Amino acid sequence: MDGARWWLVCYDVRDPDRLRRAAKHLEGYGSRVQYSVFRCWMTARDLQRLRWELTAMLPVEDDVMFIPLCSQCVHGIQSTHAAEKPVQWPSQPEGHRLV
Repeated sequence: MDGARWWLVCYDVRDPDRLRRAAKHLEGYGSRVQYSVFRCWMTARDLQRLRWELTAMLPVEDDVMFIPLCSQCVHGIQSTHAAEKPVQWPSQPEGHRLV
């Protein structure tokens, strides 16, 4: 995908039903890295579509942040307990494989 990059999508959804719906929706765009954080490989168009979909799905009291990550930022990601749980961030996601 030309122009795609990693995005962190972080959300704070106050209602449990909306929380599950938002998380399920985000699973279609990326993978969960923490309870309320997904990493998504998206183009600018994908990002705008996801923003529109979540805006329609969630009320104003809920909040979602979209944080772009450059390749240098991705390579610099660190975490606690890195020896036991190393950070797994490829430069781009794996392609689809037919099995």
